[in-house]
Amino acid sequence: MKKQNSIFIALAIILLASLACNIGGTAPATEAGQEPVATSEQTNLVATTVPSQEAVAIDGPPGPETIDLTNPALYITSSEPAYKFDTNTKFTGVDSTGTAKEVSLLMTEETQTLPQKSQRFLVVVTGGEGSAETVVIGDQVYTVFQGACYPSPLSSVDEQSLSERMPKLQDGITGHAQRVESGIDVNGFVTDKYALTSENMDADDELIGAFVYVVRDGGFITLFEMQGRSKTDYQGLDPNQFTDITTAYDYIPVEDGSLDIAIPVECNNPAGLTSEFPVMDGATNLNKSPEFVTYQIEKPRSEVADFYRAEMPNRGWTLTDEGIGGGIFLVFTKDGKNVRVTVAGNSSDTSASVAITEE
Repeated sequence: MKKQNSIFIALAIILLASLACNIGGTAPATEAGQEPVATSEQTNLVATTVPSQEAVAIDGPPGPETIDLTNPALYITSSEPAYKFDTNTKFTGVDSTGTAKEVSLLMTEETQTLPQKSQRFLVVVTGGEGSAETVVIGDQVYTVFQGACYPSPLSSVDEQSLSERMPKLQDGITGHAQRVESGIDVNGFVTDKYALTSENMDADDELIGAFVYVVRDGGFITLFEMQGRSKTDYQGLDPNQFTDITTAYDYIPVEDGSLDIAIPVECNNPAGLTSEFPVMDGATNLNKSPEFVTYQIEKPRSEVADFYRAEMPNRGWTLTDEGIGGGIFLVFTKDGKNVRVTVAGNSSDTSASVAITEE
């Protein structure tokens, strides 16, 4: 059952990975065998700002006229005490039937180090696959997918696989950028605006306009904006037609190091089997959902079976069948519902695997 739980976590990761991007996660790469987009107007093309922020003029000395986009100081990194990273990407095109189609992808990463290291990843696809949320607190992972909670120990999950799916702006832009506007209030910071061209972008997609906003007091990029076109089959879009893509990345550091990342509400009071059955002290690799409970325990299988024979009646369940088959199995009945407790392991083993499922 550990493998089954990992599938749900993988689904959340797939939602992150499904935006396979060229520009630090900005726009989907063209499929293999498709023609790269090339236009005579592509090089050094600069357009108006993508309207994701309200620009407010602020007096004060401007930043440098040009910035080096390879400077690591421009980018918030995982070593920050706490930060939020939000991406908002909108795809406007047609599906394979020629019907207009719009898909929005929202992704959020929250990372904090105080009072303990915690992370939250949220993906919401409007017009597509749905949403997924994963929260890492201490040594426990909580994944919510299709309204159900799937807890698991951190040791059973590749922790880096989540954060590595988030776009990294510094991997997709290079060269130097020219300042085009000064004194703009963005995300609560006084910033200067710098224009990017296709020469700055590590992508073959058609660029209409791209900008970064650099915080004067701190020198980091707090907002990246891009508008362009690409051929993609993302979420059912027609890969043979151009799709308009607008993107905004917001990077916001949190000075006190805490974002108050909490266990998802779906995991606080889970329904179904999760709340019905006791779990033995010392359980490891615990997995819970409304459909099953599984764990491992360093106890002989006979002792585990005796535990459920004694504890289940305290919760109103009646033992109606038991036997040996793939381990010890116990069938309990209450209110017309039957559940099976299977305790796997050899009779001589000092450890066992427990699975509780509804029949």
